Amino acid sequence: MELQQLQMSYLPDQDRLLIKFSFGEKSSSSRQEIHLLFTRRLTMQFWPTLLEAMAKQVKLGKPGAAHASAEMVQMEHEASVAQMKDGGNFDAPFASKAESWPLGEQALLPDDIQFHVHATAAFRMEFIVAGGKKNFEVAMGRRLLHGFCKLFQDAVEKADWGFTLEMLGNNSGSAPEDAPPRLLN
Repeated sequence: MELQQLQMSYLPDQDRLLIKFSFGEKSSSSRQEIHLLFTRRLTMQFWPTLLEAMAKQVKLGKPGAAHASAEMVQMEHEASVAQMKDGGNFDAPFASKAESWPLGEQALLPDDIQFHVHATAAFRMEFIVAGGKKNFEVAMGRRLLHGFCKLFQDAVEKADWGFTLEMLGNNSGSAPEDAPPRLLN
């Protein structure tokens, strides 16, 4: 199954982000959907780890430019987002044509997200849900991955959680890693 559509929105009544994935075959009109919920805490843990994994993929693919991986990710991000905006990809409404919900119709709340990074393969995110029976994995090419990041940034901005999600190499705004340290008693 191939990722066909992606949507992110803020649910103020739950104070969570809702991420909708729509999967299907190119040759078929049937679609499957999986929905995820992200809390503020999960978002703060997810974003820096996502950026590290993206930088790692650049380092693996271009070892000679490992010292500039943050800048390369930033440049790829800007170019990919510009291409997607020019192509109208961000303007298309989410068309919910789900014929099946392989993990159930209720949105899942992941406990953990693991990244599988290779130099030449698609970037993969594995969303792990409590109990392990509803885990799933999404593979994204670089352009789609940067589109995912942009949607995520926009959704967090709408959530108004007191931080912004910045790409590597961009020092403006506040990032989740700037949050005060937690003390354990």
